[in-house]
Amino acid sequence: MSVSMNSPDRLEIRALQQRERIHRTAQELISKVDHAKEQLTPAHQVRQHFAIVSLVAAALSFLCGYAAGSAFTQR
Repeated sequence: MSVSMNSPDRLEIRALQQRERIHRTAQELISKVDHAKEQLTPAHQVRQHFAIVSLVAAALSFLCGYAAGSAFTQR
């Protein structure tokens, strides 16, 4: 009995391999998108640039305190 190159069994195996490859590629894409989303969240950005955020917050606090203090001590 000769088996042709496009026998139903061979086509099923090929289709299964293609589905697995597409599934694996989709999973990789989903994980990359999730990673990118996490990198762009404000909480992650603050953690990455904590020193700069702290300095800006301290400067703003100082300026607000100075403005409030000068408002109460006008001559």
